[in-house]
Order: sequence, then C-alpha cells, then structure tokens
Amino acid sequence: MSSRAWAQLRAAFVAFHVLAVVGGSVPAPVGGLNRSAWSDPTVAAELEGWRARLGAVGLEMDKATYEDRLFVFARGLLRVRAAALAPFQPYYRYLGVEQGWRMFVAPQTHPARLQVEVREAGAWRTVYLQLDPERAWLAHRLETGRFRSALFRYAWKHYRRQHRQLVRWLARQAEGDFPDADAVRVSWVRGRTPSPAEARAGARPRTRTTDAIELELPLTE
Repeated sequence: MSSRAWAQLRAAFVAFHVLAVVGGSVPAPVGGLNRSAWSDPTVAAELEGWRARLGAVGLEMDKATYEDRLFVFARGLLRVRAAALAPFQPYYRYLGVEQGWRMFVAPQTHPARLQVEVREAGAWRTVYLQLDPERAWLAHRLETGRFRSALFRYAWKHYRRQHRQLVRWLARQAEGDFPDADAVRVSWVRGRTPSPAEARAGARPRTRTTDAIELELPLTE
C-alpha cells in the first residue's frame, strides 16, 4: 500500500473515530422517560428550574404543557440519536467502549439512605443506616462502589421489584446474624441536603421514613 493510500485510510479512520466519540457523547435522557420519576423532589426542582429559564426568554408554559412537550421532545431525541449511532454500535461493542451509565446532570438534593431494623423481644433496633458508623451492620458490603450504585437506583419508585429482592436478601442475612430477631424491617430515610448556611450552623433538615417493608423471621420459601 502506498504512503498516500495509507494516509487517506488513516484520515478516514480518524474521522470515523471522532464522529463515533462525539456522537456517543450526545446526552441521552435514558430513564428520564419514566414520568413516575418526575415527581421526585430533585427531578421536580430541576424541571421547574428549566421551565423558569424558558419563561424568562418568552417561552412561558404551564407545568402540564411544559412536561408534555418535554416528554415528546425527549422521546424524539432518543429516536434520532439511536438512528444516528446505529452505524457505530459494532465499533463500540468491539472496543468495549459502550456507555453503560448516564452522566450526572444535577446533584441529588433529596437523597435516600437505606435503613435496616430488627425486632428483638418486641423492640425494634436499627442495625444499619447508610453511612452511619454507629449502625454499620453489613456496611463492608452495602457501602462498596457497586452496591451504593444499586442502592441509589432502588430508592426510586420504578425499581420496586429490585427493592423487594434486596429486602429479602437483607432478611436472609439478618436471619443468620441476629438469631434472637423475629422480624426485619427495611426502609428509606429521606431528607433534603442542608444548604451551606445550614451546614455551617450545624442544622439538620427534617427527614422522613418511607417505603418500609417488614418480613417475619425465619423466612419461608
């Protein structure tokens, strides 16, 4: 192969690679088309913020119209993106550079922390609260990188099936570690993250416990 032909081939490959990288970097609202997630306080605040920005430049819409149009736009964007990236998919798979997770678009201002309680002699005792060093049962497993990623997802309503599977697995672990327990209860402790001023003052916003699931021990198949 001549040096000129090789240079042309190399240039074509570089152009293809650049298009593949740039195209694959286009944001995709995967998961955002589940509108049940739009009621989450963090998501709702982000959506409302963008509605206010649009209103400031003359594109005023009521909340229902805005969300309907946003949904249609996002769905169309995903279709166009999928068609545009179809030629590059074999290249992504061959190199192992597929984007398996979405980039963060906004801070989670209303986080959920996993809580596990066991009932012993009629009294409930918290044995695990996420990121609490005083209640750290199974923290060596639950707070690893992969587990924390899963817990973030399971706190969302559209992961209820996975959440129930997690609850059963936790109950199975508790059954062996707490032989005096006759029940286990798994829930989420939700609350707003403090503002900088609140953090400096040591103030803690109010939290609430939600989505509690209780299982009797020992478990039955």
